[in-house]
Amino acid sequence: MGIQESKEFFYYKIPVFIIDLIIHLYSMYWLLDRAPSSMVLDIEQADAELGIYCLVAVSFSISVSLFSIRLQERNIEPMRVIARAAAQTILTNIVLIVLMAMVYKAVPRHIFSYQLLFTMPAIAIWHFVANKIVRRIRHLGYNTRYAVIVGNEVNAINIYHELLEGQGFTGYKVMGFFSSMAKHQLPKGARLIGAIDQSYHWIARHRPDEVYCSLSPNEYQEINNKLIKVCNEKFINFFFVPAMDGYPRRSMVISRMGNVNLIKLHEEPMATIVAKIYKRTFDICGSILFLVTLFPIIYVIVFIGTKLTSPGPIFFKQKRTGYNGKSFYIYKFRSMKVNNDSDRLQATADDPRKTKFGDFLRRSSIDELPQFINVLKGEMSIIGPRPHMEYHTDMYNQLIGDYMVRHLAKPGITGWAQVSGCRGETQTVEDMKKRVEHDIWYIENWNPILDIEIFFRTIWQCFFNQDKQAY
Repeated sequence: MGIQESKEFFYYKIPVFIIDLIIHLYSMYWLLDRAPSSMVLDIEQADAELGIYCLVAVSFSISVSLFSIRLQERNIEPMRVIARAAAQTILTNIVLIVLMAMVYKAVPRHIFSYQLLFTMPAIAIWHFVANKIVRRIRHLGYNTRYAVIVGNEVNAINIYHELLEGQGFTGYKVMGFFSSMAKHQLPKGARLIGAIDQSYHWIARHRPDEVYCSLSPNEYQEINNKLIKVCNEKFINFFFVPAMDGYPRRSMVISRMGNVNLIKLHEEPMATIVAKIYKRTFDICGSILFLVTLFPIIYVIVFIGTKLTSPGPIFFKQKRTGYNGKSFYIYKFRSMKVNNDSDRLQATADDPRKTKFGDFLRRSSIDELPQFINVLKGEMSIIGPRPHMEYHTDMYNQLIGDYMVRHLAKPGITGWAQVSGCRGETQTVEDMKKRVEHDIWYIENWNPILDIEIFFRTIWQCFFNQDKQAY
């Protein structure tokens, strides 16, 4: 752990950890002290309170070890901060219930809901505020990481722009370049410190926090080795910025086969057994819960509305491309008049095929709810890339090189592309390309927290910030 990381650990993570724990403990204190005992616990021991507080602390520590506090990280989005806080709180309460059942031989009947009612919004708000404070501190010039860039390639300039994009947010300050490029070739405002062969002496004296090197290992092997040696001796983070022009721009996995370095083009976090079990468990529990509670009520309302506005069936099914390119029938509430173009044409804003009631279903996304049946059958997931018509799969596969990569995950009812503004009709190839990029990013960066974030952002869009592209 470097000096900057140590400071961030003590100045940010420890205070957040302590306040989170205080919120959990106070919530439990309120439950034990104020709420009727019949609503909280079936524990008769009068001296059990201290033990319960200890279990709260243990449960919280376990949840933090699995979902570490990351609100101080550079480039982390506010919604990710809130989603991680929610997941951390839920996990804390689940672990607490299990531990109390093991220790006291009693399952607290209402503790989960009452704890969540207070702790989840309190901790989410606190994390959001703390993240804002961290951003403000960095905007004022404190907690800054100093970086140096060594290289001549375009990727040296690209990393410069990445480091300074939203500087008040990331907290980076680029001290300058070591390059053979002329001053006018550098980005506006960038400083040319010196020639490439002067870099390691200067870095050894000034000791920046990070060094980004884009020099070719073959052409500049000696200088690269000296840079790495200096960075190791001075405890400076060294990053190699390879020239990857011509390759897809995405997260890649570096591995070794003997003495040979390999780069895998696709990172697939969902390919592990643990991830598959988590994903499928979440899908089964979520779909069953919805189908046996809200879905029957929604079905009755949709049945009446559909029958009163147009002849034809309640459900609409259509072949879509699913996981690993396999086709399946997707279920939706019918929102259009029965027509012969449904397998070929996308819906548009003023599509004459839509019924008046169907237009409401589409704008509110209620038409998508029967897809929970697809989720329960294992053909879809609650969260994932949206499945496209087979006609569009064939067409866009010819136009977009990475199009089929999006089928490395089960299609979803909602996904990262949809909550990021890539929803509705794709009028141009560029629109679809942008959607595919979001889908691939989701596949390569998946984690349980991301699914929770997408889930809550979808609810927010449906109820509070309806997407105008939903038609």
